[in-house]
Amino acid sequence: MRTSRIAVQYVVTALISVLVVALCSVWASRVVAADYAVDGAIAGTQLAADEAVAPVLTDAVLTGDPAALEGLDRAVREKVLNVSMVRVKIWDETGRILYSDEPALIGERFGLGANEIEALHGGAPDAEMSDLSAPENRLEDRSVPLLEVYLPLRTPGGVPVLFEAYSHYAGVTEATQQVWTRFIPLGVGALVLLELLQIPISAVLARRLRRAQVQREEMLRRTLTALEDERLRIAADLHDGVVQDLAGVAFALGAAARVGGPARVAPAQLAESADTVRRSVRALRSLLVDIYPPNLYAEGLPAALSDLAARLVPPGTTSVLDVRDPLPPLRREQVELVFRVAQEGLRNVVRHAAASVVEIALGQDGGVLVLCVTDDGKGSAPDRLVASGHLGLKALSGLAAQHGAVLVLDSAPGRGTALRLEVPL
Repeated sequence: MRTSRIAVQYVVTALISVLVVALCSVWASRVVAADYAVDGAIAGTQLAADEAVAPVLTDAVLTGDPAALEGLDRAVREKVLNVSMVRVKIWDETGRILYSDEPALIGERFGLGANEIEALHGGAPDAEMSDLSAPENRLEDRSVPLLEVYLPLRTPGGVPVLFEAYSHYAGVTEATQQVWTRFIPLGVGALVLLELLQIPISAVLARRLRRAQVQREEMLRRTLTALEDERLRIAADLHDGVVQDLAGVAFALGAAARVGGPARVAPAQLAESADTVRRSVRALRSLLVDIYPPNLYAEGLPAALSDLAARLVPPGTTSVLDVRDPLPPLRREQVELVFRVAQEGLRNVVRHAAASVVEIALGQDGGVLVLCVTDDGKGSAPDRLVASGHLGLKALSGLAAQHGAVLVLDSAPGRGTALRLEVPL
């Protein structure tokens, strides 16, 4: 259920993202399509000016010669004006209309804008929405928006004039719509297809995420369990060992004090009490070392493992420490893992193996740090992991896995036990 919810959340988020991108794409495509349509109108006007107007544009037009204007008007009406292009004007640089298909405008003078002046003197063709409220456009129908395109021409004598053509803006809108409707299915369709392809991917990622989360929760549970086991072990060791011994000493000394002072206390009793106190102090120090070995980081693993073997291995059992120097640089968590595994291995040897020899080997094999704790004791069934004492082998297995390491227990009745830790470097 949790995986499905994650997948649904991912899909919903992706759909919202696709919708936002689609809306932005629609807006951008309309802008691009409008620019494309305007460019088409400019190109059409340029073609009309070059093919129809320029060949009949003579210097006589500049002086208003009737014959020249009549020839120009005939070419404009036959080759330029159509359903879309509805008005033509030719200006001189003073703002005087030299020619228009509307005769009432010929000879009138209006101010030219900066863009128009720039175009007249050789600038690039330009286009804009026509201001139908301007005096020069008083004869146009204000309810019908127009696009005006203006570009430079020259008479045979080299005099610059401005050619201006007005087209229905509906043509631009229609061209925009055509380009836009062709682009949208492709753009939005590609986004939808991408989203459909992401759905199975999101499901796989959600399952992996859930699996990783379950593994982290399991590791956390094992760690908490191990910590609780450690607390119980420390409490049991204190209660059954140090606390009982010190309580016995207190009772003995208290009883001796009630009898009648130091003279009444037997030397043997004082010696026994002193031994008990010393054993308790050693036990407390050993417990402190278990919790935090002081030489683990200061002197390194070889010294810490040597002290560990000297402290845990009982008389009658031979301990062999084989550390192949030099050891590679290790991170703090790797040092702690190696020490804890060696500590747990030795504890299990002492408590369960009844071994005569125990060997601790530490070295590098390729790109792996290998720790082996081997004994010649009685062994146990292969599937039996000893969980008593310190963190327990099961908890250590989880801790090793958390750091990418592998902990393996190899044992069989009658042939001893080998505990092997492999830590990738």
